Amino acid sequence: MLSIYGHQQIMYTKTLHWSVWLSSVVVTATIVVGWWTVAGSDSALPANASVVNSHEVKVVELRGVWSGYRVEPDWDAAMQKLSAANFNAVFPYICSPGIAYYHSQVLPISQFAQQHNYLTEAVAAGHKYHVAVHARILTLEMLFAAEQTKSAFAAAGRLMINSQGKTAPWLCPTDPRNRQLLGRIISEMVTSYDIDGLQFDYLRYPGRNYCLCQQCRRQFAADTGAQISQWPQDVLPGGPYATQFNGWRQQQLTVLLSQLVATARAVRPDIVISAAVFPRWEEHSERFGQDAAKWVELGLLDFVAPMNYTTDRLDFATWLLTQRKAIGSRIPLVVGMGPFSDACQFDGPEQLAEQIQIARSFGAGGFIIFKYTEQFAREYLPYLAEEATATLANP
Repeated sequence: MLSIYGHQQIMYTKTLHWSVWLSSVVVTATIVVGWWTVAGSDSALPANASVVNSHEVKVVELRGVWSGYRVEPDWDAAMQKLSAANFNAVFPYICSPGIAYYHSQVLPISQFAQQHNYLTEAVAAGHKYHVAVHARILTLEMLFAAEQTKSAFAAAGRLMINSQGKTAPWLCPTDPRNRQLLGRIISEMVTSYDIDGLQFDYLRYPGRNYCLCQQCRRQFAADTGAQISQWPQDVLPGGPYATQFNGWRQQQLTVLLSQLVATARAVRPDIVISAAVFPRWEEHSERFGQDAAKWVELGLLDFVAPMNYTTDRLDFATWLLTQRKAIGSRIPLVVGMGPFSDACQFDGPEQLAEQIQIARSFGAGGFIIFKYTEQFAREYLPYLAEEATATLANP
């Protein structure tokens, strides 16, 4: 079995009793010292758990943080703090299709990375403190790319266009030139850097009315045989091809992901591959073309990380239940939590500790927190080290 956690197991130090009622289904979990004990349906068990007896199950757990390309004061200090708090993974944003924060031969290098190879620094510190480094690529959005770079892509017709004819700084996933570029980025990253994993973020469309460029028009007609008389009206909501076009959009992202996964695995068969995805899978597959359930079904990912950013307990539990149902026993569900996200703001580390315990009660394979900041290191890590991550994930 491929380990995504560095062969780590988890034991807990306090007992938690928690229940959620959803659609007449009750999920009850009891976490006790040394073991994960689950009362209720077998579907609540982690996919990678090995049964010790009818009641006790040993599991592994990924405990991670998302971060920027650099952290304060530096990667060595951050990794030391994470390791001391029994975290075992970090997911630094390291590039978009228009800029790199490592010494790339494929992408323009950020001015902030001229004197620092942040990916090299993160990997070295991670290995020193036994924290896995999963390089995170913003797959389609050209975030922080220079205006000159974005303008060149727009002039070449490689960016997404919406129903009003406006260009967005996102790569069109249908364009073969963009697929080739992304393949070169992935190949360079897994060949040149001893990363433990690779995470695809922003692998989606920015909205329902993207992409409507001429490349997409031609390819959609060629793939489906659709007789388009009015573009883009025919493929927008209410148009005769709206449903078919939305399914085709989802297929474009799935095909792109499968190509990038194949590229990475050709070089590094052991590389751990994941995706950060939106939480409401059915709705968001329609709106953003991101069919996370299909990616899981096709075996493209080693784990999936839904960004369940909310402070609402019912929403959090509802999303978890839906996600676990979609995943089944295929791969681990590693839950994204957002105390410092734009979507929500936590009152303090107690809320985060509660969400971690709730996720565990649903059989999650771990969690990733957005994001590593000085405040997180100062206020949240010490609290978690006394509570939710008090014991080693690899005893």
